[in-house]
Order: sequence, then C-alpha cells, then structure tokens
Amino acid sequence: MALTDQPFGLVPDAARPRPCDRVDPSNLADYVTREMPCVVVGGARGWPASWTRASLDQRIGELEIRCKLSRSHVHPDFRVATVKEMFATEATTFRALFASFAGDEPARRLFTGDEQFLLRVRDGVTTVHEPLRTLLDDLVIPEVARAQLYTIWAWFSGRGVHTGLHYDNNGCHNLNAQLAGRKRCVLFPPSDLDRMGLFPIDGANPAVNCSALEELPDGGFEATLEHGDLLFIPAWWLHAFWHLGEFNANVNFWWKPEQPSDNLVVRRQQEIDGRGRA
Repeated sequence: MALTDQPFGLVPDAARPRPCDRVDPSNLADYVTREMPCVVVGGARGWPASWTRASLDQRIGELEIRCKLSRSHVHPDFRVATVKEMFATEATTFRALFASFAGDEPARRLFTGDEQFLLRVRDGVTTVHEPLRTLLDDLVIPEVARAQLYTIWAWFSGRGVHTGLHYDNNGCHNLNAQLAGRKRCVLFPPSDLDRMGLFPIDGANPAVNCSALEELPDGGFEATLEHGDLLFIPAWWLHAFWHLGEFNANVNFWWKPEQPSDNLVVRRQQEIDGRGRA
C-alpha cells in the first residue's frame, strides 16, 4: 500500500485496512479498557475551542517558535542523506508558519509538541508552557485521561503533510482531537511488529520507533477524523497520518495506562531503554 492519500478502490479487500469503529463518547471507556482504536464522533464539538487560521493568528501569531522542516511533505523524510536533514527544524513565528500553509509548499513545515508542549505532568508536578496557556483554556481534558495525564501537545499543519509509520515510545494511550481540518490515520496493533520494518536498534538511524518502509503493509485499521472528532490510539500501536485539510489543528492527550502492557513493541522498547542505560 503506497504512502499516499489515494483511495482504496483498487486495493484487494484482504489488503485494505479495516475501518475503526465510530462510537458515541459514552463508549470510549470500553475501547480504552480493551485497548482497541476508535473514533469518537463529535467528541470535541462542545469544547470552547473554535480554531481557525485567522483566530489563532490573532491570538498567538507573534510568538516565536521552532517547527519541523522537511524537503518534501514527509515528516521525517528518511530519504535524505543525513540524520541532521531528517530532523531539521527552523526558527519562525506562528504567523509565518500559518502563512506557509497557504503558500506553494504547504506541507514542508509542521509544528508539534516536540517543539513545545502545552502541558506535561512528571512525578506529580504539572508544568504549563505559559505563552500557550490560551490554547489550554480552549480544551476539555477527557475524563479517561485525567488521572494519569502525561502530556498535552498541539499540532499545526497544511494540506499534504504525511507523518510516517511509528509507535509512540512514551508508553501512553493517545486521544487525538481534530480541532480544525481533517486527517486520515492507518493503525497496526503491536502483534504486527514483525511486519512493520522498523529501523534496527543498532543501526545508524536513531529513529528506532519508526518504519523504514516506503509502503505500508496490508491490513491494519483506518480512520478519518473530521472536525470535532477524537481518535483513540492505544499505547504501543503503530500509526501513520495524512493531513488533509488546508489548515489542520490537533491536540493530543497522552496518559499512562492503568496497567502496564506486555507485547512485542513493549519488549522492543525495553531492550532499547536497557541499552541506553548500559
């Protein structure tokens, strides 16, 4: 399956991703318990957030930030020659970043919590990035995430951005809120690890939680997020995103599962962490 936004009409049924269940907010806790992905339809529609490029430009446009910079629409683009190019960033402002989304290369730049978190909780201490508190005030922390909340991130992107297949190595569940635009996601369970083509642990590329494949394996699960939807990504599931709107704004809520998991991806990450401590 090619890493594009092409429809699945010509793909054999056996190779197509299975659609994620689309559920009511009252059903989310059951999917969290079962560690199965789902789309919570309209789960964020009642929030104070009403994010558009114009409204955010007025509120945070002057803030100086860094953003990811790719030579293409792929983030990171592992086809470039050096690790430095793969993970390049540049200094900018939100205003300039948002303007680039309407330019000739709308997919070369991407802002994520790697550059600046909104909120994080470590060892019982909550830290808020004060210049972006105005964004936090627009959000409702979902009930399922509150007790074990770990980090809140914002994402801003233009049409065509593709974030490649990877797993989140923080061991957290993830609830992704689509507050502007739309996205498509394909997900694979940890049991599919051997088909994911991840960069080797002892290799030259440090992105060992990312896939080196240029085409996705068959199967998996698929979800399309519309404005106001939430996507639940269970801990250790692999996933890739395609950013479909002219202006896309998302917020991720990461929280620790109540019980630690034991699966192929967990064991891989334990090996990685063990080598890092050696």
